[in-house]
Amino acid sequence: METYNKLKNNALDINQDLRAIIQKAASINGLSHDPLEAWQGTISRVQRQLTEEVVRVAVVGSIKSGKSTLVNSLFGGDYVKRGAGVVTSIVTRIHPGDVMRARLEFKTWDEINAEINHALVLFSAGNSEIEDGGFDINRERDRIQLQQNLAALNAEQLISQDTRDANSVLMMAYVKGYDRVKELVSFESGFHILEGETFARQKDFVGEEALAVYLKDILLTLVAPQDFGENVEIADCQGSDSPNPLHLAMIQDYLLQAHLIIYVVSSRTGLRQADIRFLNIIKKMGLVKNIFFVVNCDFSEHANLSDLRKLIRRVDEELSMILQGPKIFSLSALYNLFRSVGRNGGELPRKERLRLEQWQEEVDMAAFSDAETDRFVKTLVHKISSNRFHLLFQTNIERLLAVAASVEDWVRINHDVLRKDVGEVREACAEMERRRKASDQVTMVIKDTLDGTTRKLKKDLSDDVERFFDLEYGDTVQDIIRFVDSYNISAKDYEQDLETGGFLSALYRLFQTLREATNRYMAESINPRLVDFVRHAEEKISDVFDQVSGPYGLMIQDALNQYQETAEKLGIRLPQRPFRPVQTPDIVLVKGDVRLRMPPLATAMRYSGRIKAEAVLRVGFYNTLGAVKRLLKKESGNKQAAALRALEESVGRIREELREAVTAHFADYKENLKFQYLFKLADAVSGSLYESLVDRMRGFTGSLSDMTGLIETQRSARDETVKELASLEKPVAVLLDRIRQTEGLLRQGIGL
Repeated sequence: METYNKLKNNALDINQDLRAIIQKAASINGLSHDPLEAWQGTISRVQRQLTEEVVRVAVVGSIKSGKSTLVNSLFGGDYVKRGAGVVTSIVTRIHPGDVMRARLEFKTWDEINAEINHALVLFSAGNSEIEDGGFDINRERDRIQLQQNLAALNAEQLISQDTRDANSVLMMAYVKGYDRVKELVSFESGFHILEGETFARQKDFVGEEALAVYLKDILLTLVAPQDFGENVEIADCQGSDSPNPLHLAMIQDYLLQAHLIIYVVSSRTGLRQADIRFLNIIKKMGLVKNIFFVVNCDFSEHANLSDLRKLIRRVDEELSMILQGPKIFSLSALYNLFRSVGRNGGELPRKERLRLEQWQEEVDMAAFSDAETDRFVKTLVHKISSNRFHLLFQTNIERLLAVAASVEDWVRINHDVLRKDVGEVREACAEMERRRKASDQVTMVIKDTLDGTTRKLKKDLSDDVERFFDLEYGDTVQDIIRFVDSYNISAKDYEQDLETGGFLSALYRLFQTLREATNRYMAESINPRLVDFVRHAEEKISDVFDQVSGPYGLMIQDALNQYQETAEKLGIRLPQRPFRPVQTPDIVLVKGDVRLRMPPLATAMRYSGRIKAEAVLRVGFYNTLGAVKRLLKKESGNKQAAALRALEESVGRIREELREAVTAHFADYKENLKFQYLFKLADAVSGSLYESLVDRMRGFTGSLSDMTGLIETQRSARDETVKELASLEKPVAVLLDRIRQTEGLLRQGIGL
């Protein structure tokens, strides 16, 4: 991490010094400032990348595996809520800093109402007070009506698939927490800061469902170990086996941003079926390259170290079936946390203090955990510092080198031209202007060709997207439709709901079962496929520009050589520089620079708002009435059988509504992916490549026509300008040496 910080600080210092030189050059009157303005834009982007680039670490695993405990142990205190709720949980992000602070971002009222209305599909059907104009949580009568509806549910109706019904919990939490958060929520996005004595309140917002449901994002700033550095984000993610498929999609969205994954496995359970399923999802998403495994050891569950080692070997063997050479660390996060609290002056509750004392007596296991903890932290720190090490610094150091070299050329060209007599100045300016116009033709050809390449690339990307999301022949949407149509669901399974809650309750439960199954299928099967498709699209973008960057780089080098020859003929001193091939900008850096992300996977699962509840109900009620009339003619009147038959016939309408909602939503997602992500990414890569190419020529191509006024002035005025230019030569040369030294440090750092 020391090398990382040294390189970062060197790069930032160089960037700042280069900015100062360019600003000084821009203050010289009578010279072309066009290239200077372009270079200022370049170093601003370098500054932004070096200061804003964040290495993201996602801590994932099953519920109760010890993710939050591991995160707390890394920061030396019980800061992140342990054992948070599983229905309304959120990804908790942590940044290192000097003081403890929590930044809470709340959903807007519009987002909250939209979420509740999605949950209300079929739930409150038939209740005109809520249906009219949609639910608005700020209307007291709507909250009262919803409370009454929820209170009327019996125990069976509050349980779905052997777990608490997610929609019921969601709505209960919103109603219950309204009075406590209404002053913090608004119609505009905003943040609420908790620090000092109020910092601990952030645990309530994460751990209490009635408060957590209102949160959109939470960012904690904690004092971190010194070696962690600044540009790091550690995310404590929701359990991968959450009963809510939307939470899995939220984890997937964060994993797409992460540079490192820490997967926590509890030694109490070993690798579970849920872990294997989630790891296979991660594998399908192409994210297993940078993943560490932590076997979180519970000393109380193992008779001795030998017993613990057996469990670790079994986990290793099982993981090796999924991915090659898993990196495994085995330590007790809770043991580490308890000790950290004591070392930092905190006081453990009596029960936890006794557990710590008992564990300290397990000398062998404690020593084993300490050794593994040390190995884990050292490996983690190295990974944090080296994961983006080469990419981030190499790209920006090369860009700074190109700009500094171009500034040096600009200074020397202007300096040497102005030292000549008036006639020679005019001749030199005319000759260099002819060369500039010829070079302008080269850059125009490159720009036009890049624009044409980008247009064709967008056409190809559009065709790929259309095929992937094709409603009739594409596998993606058709697979969802086939799942909805073939999912085994029978009205007979809801006879109890008919008896206890009536037709509407049974219909709602049936709908919920099918929707949740569809959501889980999308999260586990469709989302990884979508991520893989986007990754291939990004590779296509990179490959297309790779094919043109080489030839265009040679064109630029040829133009520079001709400039060099012209300058030599005119007696202008310019250093000979080795040719550096122009590389296509890295996709990840480009996305970070323009703040571009693929549309969240979680949005692809918010389709239920499109479902027409009244259409399903109309079919159900019509069938119910018809079936009852038919039965009354034949029997003494079996309304239960009639309702069951109507419910069975309503399944078809529910499937139809799901199909229509999913296909319509994916049609929107397709357009969003195409126009708001892939097309913008192609434009950004093209623009970045063009900037990299022309940056090398700007020192030569600045127009000398602005010197006209200087030429006609007295010699003393020109001499003053020459002196100002000469004062820049040494600082630029020194800066170039520093950049080359930093390149050497970079090469050494990569080998660490």
